Amino acid sequence: MNAFDLQIEGMNCSSCVAKIEKRLKKEEGVEDCAVNFASGKGHVKGEISPERAAQIITEMGYPSTPIQTGTAQEGKRDWGYLWLKVRTILALILAFPLTIPMFADLFGRTVPITPSLQLLLATLVQFGAGYSFYSGSYKSLRSGTANMDVLVALGTSAAYFYSLFALIFQFSNYFYFETSAVLIALILLGRLIENYSKKSAQGGMKALLQMQAKTARIKRGDQLQSILIENVKREDIVVIRPGERIPVDGEVMEGMSHVDESMLTGESLPIRKEKGGKAFAGTVNGEGILEIKASKLGKETSLGTIIRLVEEAQRSKAPIQKLADKISGVFVPVVLGIALVTFLLWGLNGDWKEGLLSGIAVLVIACPCALGLAVPTVIMVACARGAKEGILVKNAEGLERARQVDAIIVDKTGTVTEGRLSVSAIHSDLSENEFLKKAVLLSHHSDHPASQAITNFAQEKKISIANVENFEAHSGKGLSGVYQGKSYVMGSVKFLAGMGIPIDEGPFQKEKGIVVALGEEKRFLGYVVLSDQIKKDTPQAVEALHKMGKKIYLLSGDRTSVVEEVANILGVDGYFAEVLPEEKAGFVKKLQKENYVTGMVGDGINDAPALATADVGFAVASGTDVAMESATVGLMRSNLSNLVEALRLSKKTFTKMRQNIFFAFFYNCLGIPLAAFGLLNPMIAGAAMALSSISVVLNSLTLKK
Repeated sequence: MNAFDLQIEGMNCSSCVAKIEKRLKKEEGVEDCAVNFASGKGHVKGEISPERAAQIITEMGYPSTPIQTGTAQEGKRDWGYLWLKVRTILALILAFPLTIPMFADLFGRTVPITPSLQLLLATLVQFGAGYSFYSGSYKSLRSGTANMDVLVALGTSAAYFYSLFALIFQFSNYFYFETSAVLIALILLGRLIENYSKKSAQGGMKALLQMQAKTARIKRGDQLQSILIENVKREDIVVIRPGERIPVDGEVMEGMSHVDESMLTGESLPIRKEKGGKAFAGTVNGEGILEIKASKLGKETSLGTIIRLVEEAQRSKAPIQKLADKISGVFVPVVLGIALVTFLLWGLNGDWKEGLLSGIAVLVIACPCALGLAVPTVIMVACARGAKEGILVKNAEGLERARQVDAIIVDKTGTVTEGRLSVSAIHSDLSENEFLKKAVLLSHHSDHPASQAITNFAQEKKISIANVENFEAHSGKGLSGVYQGKSYVMGSVKFLAGMGIPIDEGPFQKEKGIVVALGEEKRFLGYVVLSDQIKKDTPQAVEALHKMGKKIYLLSGDRTSVVEEVANILGVDGYFAEVLPEEKAGFVKKLQKENYVTGMVGDGINDAPALATADVGFAVASGTDVAMESATVGLMRSNLSNLVEALRLSKKTFTKMRQNIFFAFFYNCLGIPLAAFGLLNPMIAGAAMALSSISVVLNSLTLKK
């Protein structure tokens, strides 16, 4: 099944969206489609080619072209926006003289403008700057629907042609040329500001796209060749100079440098990269030259995945939007009916002029643009803002749902804790340095996590390391070797006892971490306690989650004593220890049966079923691709503080959605009755209509802060 995006021009309100979606879904081979009014993009799934889908939409009167997901449209001039700006400026200049008599009258002055000049200026505005309303109306009516262009064209034409006939047949000395001209100028100005605001709403996405390198320097033998990023192949050696963005994901083959990975990890300090290290696209190289073997390209890179997830979330629809879509589908016909009734009621009561103005005001104030923008603009800004903060949202529904989570199950290892062993205590009659000198003799020969923890700690203490003879790793037990004629053994207490070293196992039972004992010849030297350290920000994050009214449960396959200690330190509401991977989803279901809206936070393959079972799954980015695909939200910062920010973003996003829906309804519910009862001048109605769309977009943009 194909899945592709289309760029769609010429949409003026949410009724355009409903019309395009309805037509596409009728086409054979289209499985599903979604059009986003705010971004001007459509997403289509099914056995249909992008060219055919674009042709269908273009034939409806909305120029459409296929686009590639995750590609920046930089350098491409938006001629539609520029032409709208020209027409708006032209309309404002031509309409301004028509308003002079009105403003002069407010100050008790009379500034007459000849009817012929009024006619000339109004005609240029009506059919010059405002021609798009007629062309849009024709295309809309031809497809059997009515959109905002129909409302504007009817309203302004009524004022213009009434004035024209009054001038020709001399049945009235009052004309409404200024009404039609000013309305068109205001509506065009509103659309111009709306377009500019929508571009601002997409600024976060543009910033992500700009992180993609456009070229790469490839090493061919002894020569360096600069090529477009699209032409880079796997296994190519890419050379990155100081200050350049890394264009691919891959392994460092040569060189040493520090790389700014803040866009991925949130860490402000550069990360040291040397041979064997992993490098990621979009990150910035520091002071050294790196040679990287490309392993992932384009959309497969970490940055490409982020861009894909953000794009998918931005084009998805939140449940709250369904209400706006249903209303928009019937809104224009209903407004036409209200305007006609208003005109007739005023006319039959003897005031056809007031009926004309009130009918025009109804047509103009009732713009469904704000309804169409209310939710999509919030989603666009929220997803881009989230990506900047290391929060990747898969879809709008998940973003809206996250605010309702009241029970959070957190996998311990790698999420609450560092996910790697470290030295927490050393117990020996020897000094710490003397003990470490003897312990590292064996540990540095092994890649076991416990051995690596001891070796890393010794290196931090700048302990010199020597090699032993006859080194042997006893699987699952410990290590042994000879140094300067003395035999050394290191491992579990039972292992040392089995090697003939007298040792009492009793005191070690109280230790919460992993105990690694050390013996020299037949003498017990002491032991190291290793533990998985709690991440620095975890206690503050748990406290913040509790203040938000969330219950926190710890989940781990680790020993009960270890999990209990971590749970007590953090003050969580409960814990589940010694849990098998296949049992994790069961604990999620258990809380769901207690009517909790659950959130699961994990980072491993064994967390994937639980992430998928939870109402909202949060996968930390240090985890596997399987975990990320099973989750609703990706947390790039790999800590619980990122979870707190995700929940706050969800709450703020839903608040903005509700505010925007309210704004959209408020303008129409208040404006239509006022217009129908003759209490709203058409020009004020035009300004209010433009303001409704602008206020909705500007309110969405506050999420950026």
